[in-house]
Amino acid sequence: MILFYVQHLLGIGHLRRTLAIAEACQNAGTPVAVITGGMPINLQQASPFPVHQLEPLQSADLSFSSIVDRRGEPLNDVLETVRTKELLRLFHDLQPKVLVTELFPFGRRRFRFELLPLLEAARAAKTPVLCSVRDSVQKRSRAREAETIGWLRDYYQRVLVHGEQEFLPLSDSFDEFDEIADLVSYTGFVDTTSYSKPRGESSSRRSREVLVSAGGGKAGERLYLAAAQASALSMHSDIVWRILAGASPDPDFVSRLRQMGSDTLTVEPNRADFRDLLSGCRLSVSQAGYNSVVDILSSGAPALLVPFTGKGGETEQPARAQHLLKIQRAQVLPEADLDGPALAAAADSLLAQPPGSFAPVVCDGAERSAEALNAYLSS
Repeated sequence: MILFYVQHLLGIGHLRRTLAIAEACQNAGTPVAVITGGMPINLQQASPFPVHQLEPLQSADLSFSSIVDRRGEPLNDVLETVRTKELLRLFHDLQPKVLVTELFPFGRRRFRFELLPLLEAARAAKTPVLCSVRDSVQKRSRAREAETIGWLRDYYQRVLVHGEQEFLPLSDSFDEFDEIADLVSYTGFVDTTSYSKPRGESSSRRSREVLVSAGGGKAGERLYLAAAQASALSMHSDIVWRILAGASPDPDFVSRLRQMGSDTLTVEPNRADFRDLLSGCRLSVSQAGYNSVVDILSSGAPALLVPFTGKGGETEQPARAQHLLKIQRAQVLPEADLDGPALAAAADSLLAQPPGSFAPVVCDGAERSAEALNAYLSS
């Protein structure tokens, strides 16, 4: 069995990617289980394998300034002890042949209270440990990178980077990459979206629709507000704007968006046919999170990206967006400039041009990750 640990704090991209890799492992014939410590979501209930829920924790705000429980109370020593004991109990009960930690030790340092005991337990059990990490990580100080390197050397056999070295190498965001280069393998991008078209197939005809999406976290509200206003300000009255406002958007917030927008604005929850909508839209407006970029690459959709920086100067999304801008795959509106008029102007400029035509990219990183993980079952 392969056991995955994942902790999402704000959005759900980390969890979605982990569940996709776990499902690919199971499809390849390997039993899996996932331990998650974020707020529960419907995806967990629909998973075809066990998903074990720790007492949930989340970020208090967009700056990741503190970690709080489901009631908004700060993380404390008692809850740390409860989670650590439960995590170790699950590890010993499940007796995995391989352990995977998502992001740590490149991030989630605040959770070392439970992760370091878990890694010690894995070492005592002689269980191979691998790190699963996206293509770009938050920039850190040299001291923090040295700490990451130390943990990798002490506990880990491999680092699976879910991207392509030629697209965005991990070395761009981790300065001391040479110190861990021998541990790193690139798996390609992990596609987490279910959709009806075969992979790599694009729409032959694009609709007159601007599709606005920001995944399932709290960080997209500013984009939704700007998009609602932009729909009313756009010079292209024949264009329909559709905002997918999250998995379970607040009804009052949805009403506010509808009141702000044009008569042709549609605001609704995330949809199961999202990839089909994306494949056929005239323009996609989104942030530049890992899953959003994979959606853009897989669908071939023309894209306007507004990379999330938050209140704490997040660097991951701007780095990814700037690379897509450099290769002329997307246009970028900095989050600092985001408001209704700026978004309307940027969208109008793109809508005035002939529709972009981009070949969809096959993102089979989940299957390639499963192959890499399965190799450790027999080692």
